[in-house]
Amino acid sequence: MHFTSPLHLSKGREQYDKSAELLHSDTLCAALFHSAIQLGAPEDDVLEMFSQVRITSAFPFEGDNYFFPKPMMALPFEMKGIEKEKQGKPFKKIQYLSKYWFEKAINGENAGIEKEHLSDKKYLSEVPVGVIMKKNVTQRVSIAPDYTDDAKPYFVERLYFGEKAGLYILVNWLGDKHRNLFKQAFRLLGDLGIGTDKSTGNGYFVPEFDQVTLRIPDTPTHQVSLGMFLPAEGEVDRDTASKSAWALSKRGGYMAGAPRQDHISLRKRSVFMFDPGSVFPAKPMHGKIIDLRPDWTGLNYPVWRDGRPLFVSVVLSI
Repeated sequence: MHFTSPLHLSKGREQYDKSAELLHSDTLCAALFHSAIQLGAPEDDVLEMFSQVRITSAFPFEGDNYFFPKPMMALPFEMKGIEKEKQGKPFKKIQYLSKYWFEKAINGENAGIEKEHLSDKKYLSEVPVGVIMKKNVTQRVSIAPDYTDDAKPYFVERLYFGEKAGLYILVNWLGDKHRNLFKQAFRLLGDLGIGTDKSTGNGYFVPEFDQVTLRIPDTPTHQVSLGMFLPAEGEVDRDTASKSAWALSKRGGYMAGAPRQDHISLRKRSVFMFDPGSVFPAKPMHGKIIDLRPDWTGLNYPVWRDGRPLFVSVVLSI
């Protein structure tokens, strides 16, 4: 996703002065569903398309350097030049691993980290990293439609990407049918924009399609989620949770893709999902789709939220 304009990602509150940095898989699925419908595709074809794909959340890239979220596990690495008991702090600040380091981590390969491998304290990369993302806060003014109230200033934080940087997602195909529809929907989404305040020029991007090969272990002990995960019944019981490492986020927000204009300001129901980077034992997990239709009788259509992420195998010794 090569952004041609700034990006603001809502944190789920009525405040604009802070933007989230992660564009999550469930948000992308909802936006792509809406785009595919706007293309005129039958709803049954769109639903079938999403049954054949698993996507990740959107992570940073620079040039050919793809970054993955740091798995919520003890990395098999060592910070060179730092005493062992003091290595916790720099490891805690790392948020993203380049593909090179991510492959080493999920395969359980020991390695030493040099000081030059860390960029901006949060990117671990084998090659130097330039400017990936900058934040800028601007002031705007809210004016009541009938001009009865005084103008109210507020601040908006927007994300700007470097010349060779942007966000990317991985798409794993379970079947080839409707692949072209997915790409068309993604192109349209770039024209429509993603995130908050699209009407004021935020969130526009040009998509580029490529292939990525990821080296994964043959005999995994665990798996890491690369998107928002909502378990189906029985997938994560108490015993599984005790052998996992995870974080939860509350997902909800407004019905921005509603077919009726008067429904756009309605809030969906909320649900908690496991964050990208959460690590679970290696057993079949698929996740599920849930209907977050608000408890209001005026709605006669579902509001889907997709909690079926892409999982990657991991070797982890506990």
